[in-house]
Amino acid sequence: MVDFFKRRVQPHRDSYEQFAYETEENHKSKLDLVRLSAVVCGIEFCYAAETAFVSPILLQLGLPVIFMTWIWCLPPLIGFFLVPILGSLSDKCNTRIGRRRPFIIIYSIGILIGLLLVANGRTIGQWFGDLNYTSLNQTSLPFLSHKVGTIITILGVILLDLDCDACQSPSRAYLLDVTNPEQQSLGLTTFTAMAGLGGSLGYFLGGIPWEKTALARILGDHIHVLFTIVWMIFIICLMLTVTAAKEPTNIAIMAPYLNRSTSRQFLVSTYSINNFDEDIQQHDEHTLTTSNNMKISYMDYLRSIIYMPSSLKWLCLTNFFCWMAIVSYSLYFTDFVGQAVFGGNPKLGYEHPLRILYNDGVRFGSWGMAIYSISCSIYSFNMQRLNNYFGIKRVYIGSQLIYAIGMLLMGYLRHRFAVIILSATAGILYSTLFTIPFLLISKYYASNTYGQTNTNGQIRGIGTDVAIVSSMVFLAEFCLSSC
Repeated sequence: MVDFFKRRVQPHRDSYEQFAYETEENHKSKLDLVRLSAVVCGIEFCYAAETAFVSPILLQLGLPVIFMTWIWCLPPLIGFFLVPILGSLSDKCNTRIGRRRPFIIIYSIGILIGLLLVANGRTIGQWFGDLNYTSLNQTSLPFLSHKVGTIITILGVILLDLDCDACQSPSRAYLLDVTNPEQQSLGLTTFTAMAGLGGSLGYFLGGIPWEKTALARILGDHIHVLFTIVWMIFIICLMLTVTAAKEPTNIAIMAPYLNRSTSRQFLVSTYSINNFDEDIQQHDEHTLTTSNNMKISYMDYLRSIIYMPSSLKWLCLTNFFCWMAIVSYSLYFTDFVGQAVFGGNPKLGYEHPLRILYNDGVRFGSWGMAIYSISCSIYSFNMQRLNNYFGIKRVYIGSQLIYAIGMLLMGYLRHRFAVIILSATAGILYSTLFTIPFLLISKYYASNTYGQTNTNGQIRGIGTDVAIVSSMVFLAEFCLSSC
């Protein structure tokens, strides 16, 4: 009888001891958290180069604005359908380097290729016979002078935008996998702060007149110097992250010791709710213990969009419109400064005074984007304090009002320093969209707002709802680009 008891209890005791040991080992220093978050810093460097200079690059190729908006449609459209599938694959991935790092590396390769193609699309086109100037013939489209270069650049834009968006999900999941629950709030705060740091430094780099430096004589014009620097910075950030920690295997060990209430309390109490579906599902007890019942297929994901609680519908709707607002600022702000504020024209020759004025405006707009990223980082550090004082919903609504007023004043004033100062309001909304919608979902679950079952009688998972809300960014980008 004693031997039987030992055989039954000893494996669980050993598993618990292994889990306790691995949890203790997962305690990370602040430097470790910075390394784990370094890749998002690199991603934001890439975002900075993309948002500040992709629109001017496409316009300088002679591409009409209507075609440019169609191009911006493609990455979010692809991402809306592809990213959830790839996120599910990362949960099932079993390689020697872990589940998340293979996908981080794959997305990063796409980012690096995208940077190369965007910066060198025109040059590559000239290798294949494109003209070295933009035709001003009124009977033909100007970009036909750069047919190959335009196609190469468009391909680079799609790769860069899609992979930058997609890479954030496994990066967050990797951070949560290798940290213990007590550190996840600090880890995610570090993650957001590193994102703001990368964005601000990236836009500062864009504001430097690189064409006047010695690097321009080696690498070419302002665009080539900037994208080369960003390319190298991203590689360094990627290496810091993928070598920061070994991915643990204690998820299956943890499951037998979490009951329903403990599992749910764990999900709600941590700040990790502001991550994507794969970040949440990896810690969800039901996915671990009843994978046959709770495994979310892609059709379940699409079906859940239709059959969702009314509170979630309103949250998706507000998140959708907020992302439309912030994306319109991010994509077209530097072009707005170059044309509407400085009065330049991107379609004229390189030496034309209005073309030079436009380029000066684009660089000046980069400083505004830097202010936007700095305000995002500062606001993120104070987010929890504001939520505790004013409440989550008031902070959510207030940030939207602040952004709306800021953009109205920016469009009305069109003054150089006004657009710089008012860019801080965009950082407030961006930080809010990264956190508040998902904190609201956790609050709904904590108060049992949704109930225990959905229309199909299945337990509704928090990961599914987070996935639906987070996918609004893709839908917003697509709709905005279609206008």
